[in-house]
Amino acid sequence: MLPRIVGYDGGEVSRMEEYLDDGDDNESEMADAACEKGHRPSMAVATAEGGAICLACLSALLSDPRALTHHVSYALSQLSAAIRCPEFVRRLADRQPHLLVSPLVRALASFDDEPLARQLIDLVSDLSRCGLPCSVFGDFITRIADFLSSGALAWSRRQFFMLHCLGVLLNSCNEYNPAAHIRDKAALFSTLVVGLQLPSEEIRGEIMFVLYKMSLQQATPWDDENNHDIDLSSKGNSLLQLSLEALLKTQKDDVRINCVAIYPAALLMVLAGRGAFDNSFENDQIGGFNREIDKPIHGDEVVFSSPLIEMFADAIKGPLLSSDSQLQTSTLDLVFHIFSSGATCLKKIQALVENNIADYVFEVLRLSGNRDSLIISCLQVLNLLATAEEVFIQRLAIGFPTLLAVLRYVTEIPLHPVQNHALKLVWTCITNCPGIMSISQVEEIAVILTGIFRRPDMGELAVVSETFTLACSTFVEILRSPSACNIQQLAKLIQEASRNAVIASLSSYEDPDKLLYSLYLLKEVYTCGIEGYSHASCARKELEENIVETCLTYLLPWFGRVIDGGQDEEIVLGIMETFHIVLLAGSEIQAQHFAESLVSSSWFSLSFGCLGLFPTDQMKTRIYLMLSSVIDRLLGSDFGESIRDCYPNLPSDPLELIYLLGQSYLDDPLMASCQCAVLMMLYVNTLYGERFTDGNQVLASLEQYILVNVSSNSSCEIAHSMMLSQLVHLYALVRSDPFSCQSLCSMEAEKSVFCLIAEMELDLFSVGLHPRAVKWLFQQEEIMKPLSYLVLNFCRSYSTNKAQICTQSNCIKLLDIQMIADLIVSGDNFVTELLVSLLKELEEGREDDISHLVNTMTDILNIFPGASDEFSLHGIAEALNRVFYLTHDALIIKTCSLFIFKVLSLANHETFSQDKNWLGIILKLLEHLRPKLVHYSFGQEEHLIIAIFSLVLHYSTRQVLQEASKAILLDESLAFAVVKVVQTACEKGPALNAYDEATPIGETLIFLLLLYVFSLRSLHAVFQETMDWQDFFQLSEESHPSSVICIKCHDICRLLHFGSSIVKLVSSQCLLELLTAVSEQREKEKKEPNWSARYVESVITVTEGLLFYGDFTTSTNCRACLSMLLGWEKSGSLDMKAIGNSRWFGLVMEELIMSLAAPSFASRSFINQHKPAAHMAIFFLKMDKVPSWMKSVFSDSSISGILNNLSACSLTSDMVKLFRELRVGKYLNKEQVDALHNLFQVCRKQVYKDISREEVVEENIHKVIKTPDDTGDVCTVLIQLLLSSNRHYNEIKSEHEKLLEEIDLFLQFSTIQ
Repeated sequence: MLPRIVGYDGGEVSRMEEYLDDGDDNESEMADAACEKGHRPSMAVATAEGGAICLACLSALLSDPRALTHHVSYALSQLSAAIRCPEFVRRLADRQPHLLVSPLVRALASFDDEPLARQLIDLVSDLSRCGLPCSVFGDFITRIADFLSSGALAWSRRQFFMLHCLGVLLNSCNEYNPAAHIRDKAALFSTLVVGLQLPSEEIRGEIMFVLYKMSLQQATPWDDENNHDIDLSSKGNSLLQLSLEALLKTQKDDVRINCVAIYPAALLMVLAGRGAFDNSFENDQIGGFNREIDKPIHGDEVVFSSPLIEMFADAIKGPLLSSDSQLQTSTLDLVFHIFSSGATCLKKIQALVENNIADYVFEVLRLSGNRDSLIISCLQVLNLLATAEEVFIQRLAIGFPTLLAVLRYVTEIPLHPVQNHALKLVWTCITNCPGIMSISQVEEIAVILTGIFRRPDMGELAVVSETFTLACSTFVEILRSPSACNIQQLAKLIQEASRNAVIASLSSYEDPDKLLYSLYLLKEVYTCGIEGYSHASCARKELEENIVETCLTYLLPWFGRVIDGGQDEEIVLGIMETFHIVLLAGSEIQAQHFAESLVSSSWFSLSFGCLGLFPTDQMKTRIYLMLSSVIDRLLGSDFGESIRDCYPNLPSDPLELIYLLGQSYLDDPLMASCQCAVLMMLYVNTLYGERFTDGNQVLASLEQYILVNVSSNSSCEIAHSMMLSQLVHLYALVRSDPFSCQSLCSMEAEKSVFCLIAEMELDLFSVGLHPRAVKWLFQQEEIMKPLSYLVLNFCRSYSTNKAQICTQSNCIKLLDIQMIADLIVSGDNFVTELLVSLLKELEEGREDDISHLVNTMTDILNIFPGASDEFSLHGIAEALNRVFYLTHDALIIKTCSLFIFKVLSLANHETFSQDKNWLGIILKLLEHLRPKLVHYSFGQEEHLIIAIFSLVLHYSTRQVLQEASKAILLDESLAFAVVKVVQTACEKGPALNAYDEATPIGETLIFLLLLYVFSLRSLHAVFQETMDWQDFFQLSEESHPSSVICIKCHDICRLLHFGSSIVKLVSSQCLLELLTAVSEQREKEKKEPNWSARYVESVITVTEGLLFYGDFTTSTNCRACLSMLLGWEKSGSLDMKAIGNSRWFGLVMEELIMSLAAPSFASRSFINQHKPAAHMAIFFLKMDKVPSWMKSVFSDSSISGILNNLSACSLTSDMVKLFRELRVGKYLNKEQVDALHNLFQVCRKQVYKDISREEVVEENIHKVIKTPDDTGDVCTVLIQLLLSSNRHYNEIKSEHEKLLEEIDLFLQFSTIQ
């Protein structure tokens, strides 16, 4: 016998015999098997474990209300375990599965034990899903629904289990409609609605869930088309109000969830979807109260004391404060779903706000912890509540700090779904409550919005249009807030935001709203920013520059590219309006810069192109008004007035504008006004290289205008003088166009223009000028007379206040000194002749004009030094000579002296052909200087005159200005004063070192010594045959009075020894010039100097002491002097034995060896300092009788030390020459020679590489020097001129060539040896 699984007799469980059903393989063996109660075998279902379950016994057990719960529980567990086997389910399906339905339902209604009830519910759910026929599942629903709707059971614990089981069944199958098995849906619905009034929260929750499922599965009275006799509206109101009351009363989140939300939807959500809220709210008296609170409740009719909207508001407050975020989210979604429909009355939303729902939502938002779903729901509801503006604003202001934190979060996520809501709420708040924001909040919002505009520039996704426009609007409100101007960082944020907004909108220009709002932001930034930062000039200037840069860098190029692409007129007008605001509201500098940039970018062509695309009155007005503002900024505030006066009458076609010029205005005053406007536009248009049409056509129209309206109207009533000046300048500019056909020009029109210039005395230089037009005017010889008066007026204005005349732009400017200098540079005009002739024509008594003119020419030389040649070639000497003989005014002499110095220091000597006039100038300067020479009084003016004398003497060596030089050289008063000053200085002895160029005595001494240097050179060139240079080496008591400037050699040596650095420099040059002249005379006349050896030795002592002097030029000059003195050895002039035994020369050579062998020796600049001593070493090695101490100085160890410290980079030609002489004198051994060979090979490669990299640049010895405002600059010019003509100083210019040459000589000598 197989064991029995389930049997029941008298309350005891008996074992049943297991048998197989008819379909099994062992069906024949089990045919006679039966349970102990004698039930048929067909009632038993075999299990997989080998037992069987008798359905009859099981039904009896479940139907007995007296059965022990643990027996029932055991039987249920056995059945639950069995149905997990598919084979058992198949066998059960073949028997009578419906026999289990009624017992299980009855058991569920009979037992109060919760675990057993849970077990029954689970079993019913499992049987419904295990694969049994669908009828079993439907039978369960039918019986449970009948049980609930019959009213047989009072609401109790058991009823709770029945509701829960029905809810599980209705929720268990999604493939078909489970609620279709409910027979009496209306009765069940009524029972459930009445049940909502029970005090049990658990039962209310279960009822709500069942109602929710019935609603979803269309099992409510509203879904039955045959329920015509039922008041559905009343039932809906009752259900809605009872649900809200249940939600209001409950304190449990699970009940709230059942009422509000279960995943896809909820009861209230479903009711809202069916319009229950709309219908109920329509019938509800918002703000009223129902006083029938004592009326009893009958059936499902319910009466409430509060309006439904208030009940709803109170009901959702609890869920909103719940700790369950899902419940909060669902509640917010319910609110949004109910009140976002189009039929929702504004009063309903207003009632929600008045019942503090907005405050609750803000609290949920504050505690959301950045949970995205909760934030989305909160912002959707707040955006909905914001439609009740009047009552919502106060709540919004309270929640503003919370809103800012959320705004920061949602803007950090690209394309967040509620970015728009957050921005809109912030914008609404600051728009209605501008003073609510603190400084920190303003700054925070600005940072957030700037980040939104920056996002596309950082490679992130583009901002959606609505977000972009809201961000622009919000930023504008920030700018208008009272605290905005007090935030330092805001200025930079404004600049970045406006720039990035424009860039982002241009990158997505298919969306016109973005571009329009970015322009709106840019305009507000400009106007509000300028007003807000009026107290902070730096911030305002930076903001203006940034916005102008944005317009020029992004908007203007984009506008020029897409203007032909069919853009909307609104966008074109928006860009033009933005540009117009910049022109009108900007500072003078920025607005002018912007206007110049516009016209330089073909703005006239773009404007008329827009007018052709959009021929509307609005576009025409905007274009002509903007052009007038552009002209105002370029030329002056009133110049655009002519366009503003007549723009409605101007045509839109530029060809028609040109045509107007050919008409006569005599009978039509309006025509005159229009012609003035056309001329003004044509004037500015042509200035910047644009044309309305072909250049020849413009010229023809302009000539026609001149012939019709100027030539025939002698009174010239066409306009004021400024307009006439512009007409002349426009004509000159068109005539100077290289692309126009000059052969077609009307000579009659040209003559009329010239007459207009001469007769009307027009101030042609008071308007904006183009250099090409000015050049054309100065090329017309017929108008040089009126132009000369204009130039003189310019010189007066310029000399009085140079800062008033300045450049306006690259192609339009007022006449300035730079323009005149450029004209002189070009050379193909009469400007230079005009200036020189003006100076010649000025009469006595016009000293001020002379001063103004000469000052102007001096500044021209500062800009263009080459103008000195032009002045000289055009007779400036004659003009200056005439001025000097015309006036004796000290200021004129000083002014002219400065100009003369500039001309002489910069001009080429070949241009000085008027020697007679220069002689007259020098004689006048000498005459002016003599009174000061008597008292040895030297100031800045006297120093300048002495500098002029020095330059004249310098040019005499080039065979020019020799007569003027003779006048200087032979002036006894000048010679006596020079000698006297030098002797006075020499008497100071060692104290002379303190008198440098910064002291009056030292400065005067330097200028006189410079004069003396140039006089020595000039004497050698002018009086070469008559000079006896030995007179300069005699002692003062032995010499005779000299007719030329003569400073004795011993005085020069004193200055060289005791003087300051610059005095030593000039004195060494004086000594070098003297010794050079004596050497040349000695070689030419074969006559030895009659000096004593002691005299020469004293000179040698001074010069050899400066061989290692810090100034290279001074030491080089002393080396050259010493070489010449020692070079007279063979003639017996010197006691060479004494020189050979000189211990000082030995010390000099030892110092040289120590310096070259020292580790610090690493560069050519270092050895250059020792070059004079190296030359002396070479000189001693070449002597017929080399001093004995040379062997000890240049020993093997010394030479090896030098070689070890020497490198290819530091090698110089003098060093190679020294080694060659050492090689000739057999001072080098074989190893040292081999080392030098290797070193020279490396040096050769390095030199060739350096030569290939160098650029050969020939420099003019006349360097451009700034205006000599003091004598220091004048002295600098003379010293540079002095050094540039020093052949010893210029030896370093060919160092590479000399180095290679010396290396070749060394190697050739070694090869021969």
